[in-house]
Parts: sequence; C-alpha cells; structure tokens
Amino acid sequence: MKISSRTKKIIKILIKNEDYIVTEKIAERLDVSSRTVLRELKKVEKWLRSNDIKLEKKKGTGIRLDCLPADKTRIAELLEFEAVDRHFTPEERKMIILSELLRDQRPNKLYTFTRICNVSEATISHDLDEIEGWLKEYQIKLVRKPGLGVFLQGKEREIRKASINLLYQNFNLEEILLMLQDKYSEPEKKLRKNISKNRLLNLIGLDTINLLDEYIKKLENKMSYQLADDAYAALMVHLAIALKRIKDGEQITINPEILDNLKGKKEFLIASELVSSIAEAFKVEIPEAEIAYVTMHLMGSKGRGGIYNDEISMTEDYHLVNITRKMIEKAEIELGIYLEDDEELLIGLVRHLEPTINRIKLELDIRNPLLEEIKEKYAELFEVSKKCAAILAEKEKIEVPDSEAAYIAMHLGSAVERKRKPQQKYRAAVACTSGIGASRLLASRLSKEFKNIEVTSLISTLDFDRQEIENLNLDLIISTVAIPESTVPVIVVNPLLNEKQQQEISDFLLKNRAKSRRRNNKITLKEKLEMINNYNQGILEVLNNFQLKSNYQFQNIEKLIEDAAAILAEKPAKRNKVKMDLNLREEKGSTVLKHNRIMLLHCQSSAVNELYFAVIRPEKSFELEAENEDKTAINLVVLMAAPLKGSTQGREVLSEISHLLIENQNFIDAVNSGSREEIYYGLAEHFDYFLQQKSTVQYHKEEN
Repeated sequence: MKISSRTKKIIKILIKNEDYIVTEKIAERLDVSSRTVLRELKKVEKWLRSNDIKLEKKKGTGIRLDCLPADKTRIAELLEFEAVDRHFTPEERKMIILSELLRDQRPNKLYTFTRICNVSEATISHDLDEIEGWLKEYQIKLVRKPGLGVFLQGKEREIRKASINLLYQNFNLEEILLMLQDKYSEPEKKLRKNISKNRLLNLIGLDTINLLDEYIKKLENKMSYQLADDAYAALMVHLAIALKRIKDGEQITINPEILDNLKGKKEFLIASELVSSIAEAFKVEIPEAEIAYVTMHLMGSKGRGGIYNDEISMTEDYHLVNITRKMIEKAEIELGIYLEDDEELLIGLVRHLEPTINRIKLELDIRNPLLEEIKEKYAELFEVSKKCAAILAEKEKIEVPDSEAAYIAMHLGSAVERKRKPQQKYRAAVACTSGIGASRLLASRLSKEFKNIEVTSLISTLDFDRQEIENLNLDLIISTVAIPESTVPVIVVNPLLNEKQQQEISDFLLKNRAKSRRRNNKITLKEKLEMINNYNQGILEVLNNFQLKSNYQFQNIEKLIEDAAAILAEKPAKRNKVKMDLNLREEKGSTVLKHNRIMLLHCQSSAVNELYFAVIRPEKSFELEAENEDKTAINLVVLMAAPLKGSTQGREVLSEISHLLIENQNFIDAVNSGSREEIYYGLAEHFDYFLQQKSTVQYHKEEN
C-alpha cells in the first residue's frame, strides 16, 4: 500500500524508540500539532497491522511497538521500499519543474507537472511565475503557449549555467562528491531517496559518471597534480551535463577570438586529449567549443595539497606576490595587526588568487557556501577583505564578487588567529572526500573556534594511507565523512561545524588533555639534520652546476629555449623533455624583472636530477613581448631548473637566487657584467649567510 511521508516518519520514530513515547513528543519532532499526529496514528496502526506488528497504547504513558528487536529491523527494511504518497513543498515543486524544463527544451504540458507534484494547474501556474523571475538572471525566457505547453528559450551556455547553479543550490559540495564518486554509506543513501532531488539528477546523467571519473584521473596524471574537490566536482558536473546535452542534439558555441586565445594555453592540449578520449568512449562527436570550456575549467582550478606545504616561487609568482603583499599591507592598516611576516598567509593567498583571477576573467562562477555566515558573524573582517579585493580588482582590471571577498576573509581570519593563539596542544588533520576544498573551509572554521587545535594537514579520505597518517603524529582527525579504517580518533562533522559538533570536539579535548600534554611536538634531531642536509645539497648543486654564457647570439625565443635545454641536459631525449617543460612554463607568460631588464627562464622537469643555475648574456639586447603586448628590452637571461620531485629545501635555494636578483644590487651588477668568479663568489657568500640562518631557525625550533 502507499503511505504518506508523515506516516513513514512516525513509524521510524517508533522503531528507534525503546520505551513509550507520548504523541506530543512525536509532534515536536515532526514540527506539527498533536492533533495531526493523532489523526495519522490510524494509518500507522493499519500499516503495522498489515506487517504483523502491534502498536501498544497506554493511557497517560504513550505508545510503542510491541515487538522484538529483530522485528524492528525487519519493518525498518520494509519501510525503505514502501511507496510514499507525498506532498511537495513549494520549493521542491519549483525544483522539479525547473529540472524538467532545463533537461528538455521541448514543450511540457501543465498536466505533466500537476501529475508529478499532485497539485492543481493553478498552483503550477503560480510556481511558474516565480520560476520566471529566477530564469531572468540567466537571460532565459519561459514561454507559455496554450495548447502547446511551457518550454525555455535561451543560449546553450546559459541553459547549462542555470542547470549547474540549480544543482549547487540544492546539493552541498560533499553531497555532489558522494554522488559523483558513488561512495554512499548507508546513512547517505537517503540522498537518492529524496524524490524531488532525484529528478534534479536527471540533468547530469549519473550513468556516465564512473567512466568520466577514469578519464579525469588520467588527466590529473598528465597535469602532475590532483584537482581540489570543488574543482573536481565542477569539471565532472560540466562534463556530465555537456555529454547529456550533446546526446540530445544541443551544442554550445564560443567567441572565435576567445577560442584562438585558449588554443595557445597548455591546458588546451590536455583538455583536447581528455575530450577526445571521452568522445571515443561515448561514441559522440564533441565540437572544439567544448574543449575550450574544459580548458577554462582547468585554468580556473585549484590543486589538492597540504595547507602548510604549498610553495611559491618569487620568479614564477612575482606579479601575484606583489599584489598579495599590497592586499596584506591594506589588511594590516585596517585591522591594526602586523601580518607581513606571516608566510602562510602570503603563500595561501598567492596560491588561491591565481585560479581565482582565471575564473573571473573566464566568467566562471565563484561559489562560497560560507558567504552569508561570514557576512553575518565576521562583518568587520568581511569589510576589510572587500577593501583588499578592491586592490586585486584594480590591478587585474576585474570585478571581484563577494564570494571571493569571503574567501579572502577566511585567509585573513586564520592569520589573525595565528597571531593571537597560545602554544598548540593538539595536532589534528582535516579530511574530506577529495582533499582541499571543503577541508580548507573546515580548517579555517576550526582555527576560529578552537585555539588549542593545530591543523597540521589536509588529507583525502579517497586515498587514505594508514601508515602515512601514523607518521603525522596526530591527536585526532576531523572529517566530513566517516573513516572506519583509521587508528587515529575521528570526529565526523560538516564543513559549517554546528554547535553540537563543536561540543563533541570540546568533549574529546577535555577527555584527552593529559595525553596531549605529554606529547613531544619538538622537531627531532633526525628531521633537523635532514632539512639542513637538503639545504647543503641544494647549495652544492647550484654552485657545481653554475654556468656563464657570454656573447650569446639571440635569434628568437624558440632558439633561446632550445639552447637553454642544451645547457641543462646532454642526451637528446632529456634535452627534448627539458625544452618541452621550459616551453610549457613560458606559455603561462614570461617572467621579466623589468627594472633590471632580466628575463627569468625556469622550470621543474623530470629530465634533470639536480638544481641548475646559468647566466646567459646576449651580445645585444632583445625585446620581449608580454601578455599585455608591452615590450621590454632584455639585457640578461637567467636560467634555473629543478627536479620535478626535488626537495622543498632545494626549491627554496633556487628561490633565494630570485631574491638576490630582485633585492641585492651587488649581485645584480655581478650577473650583468662581472666575471664567473664574481658571480660564484656572490652566490657562495649569500648562501653561507642563508645556511647559518636556516641552521639557527631549526635550532630554535628544537629548543622551543
């Protein structure tokens, strides 16, 4: 028999309740009146009786199920498969109607919606009035033709944009990831049983998801980094919707000028391979415009990694570093807190801003699920962040949305907390299904709420490594999903961290305080020696591999890169690989120190095993055209290369050379006109000081 959703909820409450429960308590849980519950009890009793279960009633005490635990398990299973005759809320109705209209642009009769939603045509008409306002944001017209039905008219890109936003409005990031990766645990399977939301999933065609996931993993291997969970979800949703639309005969278009510009990006080559593989697998023809949109997603995506282990290069990120420092300077003035020495803030913002700028310029949405909460709870910080965002907007000639200002507020808020917090007592990792997106939000929230928790790592539950986790020496893991294989205590929360979950964390800290105080978090002698050894090794490699090429005959950039590759590698195969890596780096834009007229040519490559530094002096200066079409005269080329999987300390050694080229006039004079010995001596002198500093810092870390 069909039962109402309310009947089903009452039976579930009775199953979970061991003792008698009064109708007032049930009404309170369902947010209805006691009279409504009493009316519904007749239907409850009828369904239970049909399944050989007795509803026991005791006047003045309440009601309960008169059965064994095994019977409760049986009827709970039966209940899950019971057809539900339910009524949808106005919001659910609008979601159902919108999903049907967006899924298929052919006319739909009003009768179709009255049958699905179990309401009158007048009610559906009222719903359509409200839907019409929502669609106007996307320049989509709702057409109503008597006798024919209702349908949508709009550009394909706007139809897709509306479809994606409708998904994100009704599913949070964790739900989307669970659906895309088909990793539902038992409690999470309820997502699929939500009838109104299930219809929404028709927009993406879940049957294609598993195969798409395989191709995205291959793409990640080619890019040498994993997409952050929000970037993964965005790309997967885009591809799934695109495939469904292509199968239905719909095609997207793109401005030819934008397409030509995107073709020059390295991401376009990767996107082409991905789209070609998908087209072959699904036996469809995918136009070049689709490759362009995938390219946009890749350019606007973030990689997954640890919040404290990200690197920035003074050479590669020179422009962004300058903008970020100006933003931090503005925040210092507004907040009255010294932040200039907070390297984590600088690195975090630089790494965050690069894909953000791409997303804004490519007109991709920036979503922040915590926007309203940040506006409400951290109003002052949000206003400061908007002023910082204005600096970014001015420098990049873009409009920065509030959602991005809220992300900047999260970075600044974490930095402010680091200034105020006492010595940490508990080491924690934050985990979610794909690494960094939701994890970063949760880590930021934890840093605000708990001054005695130090989030040392962001980890992924998809590739959970028990040994690696044990090596992190953690007190606890705070995760958005359960991790049954973990030997470290796990507290499951949502990214917004509600009061109940905060209390659960507080209880854990209270019960485990003594254990955490006894933990020795000092840097070990072995770790100290390994780091110092990496610095030593990096400095030796730079000094040993240093070369000076004078009177270089410059022809063009292509020939310069070819000659640079020959300096870095002797064997043809390795030379070609270095050449490709240098070219890929240059495609992102040449790095020029305009004031000193120095071009920095650099890359990380699997074809080199050590750090390399070379100075190339052209016989005559040459002009280099930047992305904004400005031309800069180049008097000197500095070549640097590092192994793809080299140590953090090694890359830091190369970064020091960049600092010297920007800040040390004596060294700049030496590379411009000095002898090989003068340059070598300048390097050796600086690295001697640099190594002393690093040794002292590590010593103090051990002492403290």
